[in-house]
Amino acid sequence: MSAQELLDALGWWFHPVTALLVALDAPFPPTPSELFVIGSGALASEGSLSVVPSVLAAWLGCWAGDLGLYALFRYRLTDVLDRWRWGRVVHRGIRRLLVKAGPETSLAGLFVLRFVSGGRTASVAAAGIGGIRWRVFVWFSGLGALVWSGYMVGLGWVTGQTTGLPWWASAVVGMLLGTLAGALIAGIVALRRRSGKG
Repeated sequence: MSAQELLDALGWWFHPVTALLVALDAPFPPTPSELFVIGSGALASEGSLSVVPSVLAAWLGCWAGDLGLYALFRYRLTDVLDRWRWGRVVHRGIRRLLVKAGPETSLAGLFVLRFVSGGRTASVAAAGIGGIRWRVFVWFSGLGALVWSGYMVGLGWVTGQTTGLPWWASAVVGMLLGTLAGALIAGIVALRRRSGKG
């Protein structure tokens, strides 16, 4: 699908759809939000979209998703999820991510782990369970969401500029680069944890 076909299909809904997908990505990481966020950067590199609204949509969606997931675990509302089959699947997935990532409730974890696959979900849920204060969480989550959004849209813009590929192919290249960067960050976090225990 060309950039124009995508924009014609979604129209002014492109940015709200992006924000919604990024928000849903907090409790349900398989949501393909990164394709839209990085893709918006690639589209901006073609002149089809503007960078600022793209970053703003991703930031608001990321922040809203963080706040919703934090509240879910802060106030022990996960039994609401357990009423439905899909909710139980989501709840189990979040618990698995928590076990895999470890009980990271630090403020640095809120900022850094969002760049790791599943790290955003695990760190935000852990912050809710750990009882990090609302005001502190809101500020750190908002800042982390803004940096993440700028990074992801920028990644799409750079890949769009350098590869000359269609927007969706540039987005895929950007996702692969982002995954590699996330794996590197995860490795550094794991090494720091081991050295801290040693």
